[in-house]
Amino acid sequence: MKKTIYFFLVLSGILIITCTTPNKEAKEYPLQGAWELTYLKWVYPDSTYEITQFANPMVKLLTKKHWANGGQSGENKIMGGGGEYTYDGNTYTEHIKYHAQSNFVGKSVEFKSSLEGDLWKISTVTKLDSIQVEGMETWKRIIE
Repeated sequence: MKKTIYFFLVLSGILIITCTTPNKEAKEYPLQGAWELTYLKWVYPDSTYEITQFANPMVKLLTKKHWANGGQSGENKIMGGGGEYTYDGNTYTEHIKYHAQSNFVGKSVEFKSSLEGDLWKISTVTKLDSIQVEGMETWKRIIE
C-alpha cells in the first residue's frame, strides 16, 4: 500500500513539474504562432487610417524566423506580405520579401514592441518612399 502511495506521489510530482515548467522554445521565440489584428492606426502626412473593429481581421503567422500576414481589405482586395524578422524583446523588425504593395518589397521596418500576455503591441515611425509615417498595431494571440 505504501509503495502505491509513493508511486502516485512521485507520478503527481512529475506531472506537476512537466506541466508547469515553461517551454524553452516559447521563451526563446515568444512571438511564434498565430496573431489576429485587433487595432490599427497609421498616420500619413495628409491622412489617418484607424480601425478598431474588423469585419475580416488580418492574421499574422510567425515561425522562429519568418512572418507572413494576410487578410481581406474591401470587397475585392487581398492585403498581405511576408519575409523574415528579428526580435530582441524590445524591437521587432520585419524584412519584407513580398507584399501586396510592391513599394514595400526590399525594405525593413523596425517596430518598438511590447508583449503583455496574449497581446502584442507594436509601433513605428518610418519612411515609406519619401513620406514619414507613424504606425501602431495591436495583435491578439490566436489560441488553438
